[in-house]
Amino acid sequence: MIPCRNTCPRYQEGCHKTCAQWAEIRSAFQKEQREKKLWLKSHNEISSTILRQYRLMNPLRSHHF
Repeated sequence: MIPCRNTCPRYQEGCHKTCAQWAEIRSAFQKEQREKKLWLKSHNEISSTILRQYRLMNPLRSHHF
């Protein structure tokens, strides 16, 4: 759903395709999604490293994870 549908006084069906404000909203959303993805990737790498190190220190328990 287009968030400006209820709040934009100039809203018309299909206007989001050429609207500069909508392009800014989409751009900000895409930037936020890229930042979240990078954050998740970095934390996944850190967690994987810690888990791998833990398993190396405890070889008898590694089958439980």
